[in-house]
Amino acid sequence: MATFEYLINKVNILIDNPAIFDHLGDFINQGVYEIAGGMPSLLDGIEDPLPNSLTPPLPELFTIDTVTTSTSAAYVNMPTNFHRDLQFVSSSTGSEIDIAHSFIEFAETYPLLNKSGRISESIEHGGKLYYQGIPTSSETVTLHYYRKPVNMINDDDTPDGIPEHLQEALLVNFGAWKAYERLEDDKDDEMKNTLKYKRFFLEAMRTLELTIPSYTRGFMLR
Repeated sequence: MATFEYLINKVNILIDNPAIFDHLGDFINQGVYEIAGGMPSLLDGIEDPLPNSLTPPLPELFTIDTVTTSTSAAYVNMPTNFHRDLQFVSSSTGSEIDIAHSFIEFAETYPLLNKSGRISESIEHGGKLYYQGIPTSSETVTLHYYRKPVNMINDDDTPDGIPEHLQEALLVNFGAWKAYERLEDDKDDEMKNTLKYKRFFLEAMRTLELTIPSYTRGFMLR
């Protein structure tokens, strides 16, 4: 398992520029966050990203949590660690609650968001869980979703959710890409190192996408 210290040192070898050393950890954590959040799908190759499809969520970041509904509003905040892809919603009795296909469809069905009664449909939008109807007494609703990865801070921390065999290929190349992007920004050349390490990262990213089990690899629309 690659540690935070190891990853920073590997990027530093490639960059060898003391002026940017203190930023390398931030670049690496940014890489974990962007990978977990989804990037344009590369199933057709790194030269052909699919503009309307995202890479799938990282299976290790799947989690289950609960929220308590309001009796006066048709929404509550999602858990603070929510990151993407609400998968399943169930009532306090264990009954499945439908998830609408889109917020537009949900709003068209419930334009006033003021229906009272048992929750029959829900959707996540803008970090909130919307539902209809509105229960007359608060209800605990169970949610299945993918959480935010935890930032690495200590030297012995490891990348949250990134498969072990791809941690170095993904995060060292991402860190080098972002470091050179800053270092070469004011130069007149073709940003050769920026493009070089970006390509290495995208190749590793495509491998990651192909590695995730097919039953979770549906296209994730923006």
